[in-house]
Amino acid sequence: MAAKAILAAAMPSYETVSFHAQQAAEKALKALLIRHQVKVVPFSHPLILLDCEGLKRELDARPGEDRGIVLVCLGKEPAVDGWIDDWNRLRRGKDAANRIEVIELRTDERYGKFFQHQPARAWVKLGQKKDTVVVEIEDFISPTIVERLQEQAGLLKPKIDDWRAMVDCALVDPDYDGKVFNVVVSDVPEGKSDLVGWRYEIPAKQCGRTVAVKIIDMLGEEVLVSVHPKG
Repeated sequence: MAAKAILAAAMPSYETVSFHAQQAAEKALKALLIRHQVKVVPFSHPLILLDCEGLKRELDARPGEDRGIVLVCLGKEPAVDGWIDDWNRLRRGKDAANRIEVIELRTDERYGKFFQHQPARAWVKLGQKKDTVVVEIEDFISPTIVERLQEQAGLLKPKIDDWRAMVDCALVDPDYDGKVFNVVVSDVPEGKSDLVGWRYEIPAKQCGRTVAVKIIDMLGEEVLVSVHPKG
């Protein structure tokens, strides 16, 4: 089928969508933080040490800049916290020149409203066929993909006839222990126009108390659904 290929071609890149999201976030945050210099880290990647070092070089080149700095980001690598703690150790007090504050939009309760993420969802059911457990993916929805298509389509409402067009691959662990996902069934389409299946038959002797299905959509978001066989 060509639906998936068409969807992939129509899908705006992460960087393109992020650019508009960044503009909206920066405008709103600047209004709230008028006494600070607000810098929005590109939403195409989390805040990393390279961004921090770039900020340091910028401030070194602008010795007259005495405002506090607010870095707005989507995610951050763990090493960033240590770097910022070291930086702020010499700049005590909320009004200290060049003191850095980080606003991570996915977790910050004050400003998280500027970035509301609706997670993808999937519906899975199990059936029994003699000595076989039948795993069926009934439906899947990614609000993020739908939203991005809507942004590109404008007034036209995007229509996705087959949920599989949003899915990159489907994986099954028939004996999931709740911690480690062991792939026993891997459904990875070969071509861009190929779709994942929706029904998988697994020998009952391979199935434990929990069967888990992991679905990864075209944007890389993962959905894990755990179901329990009857009997």
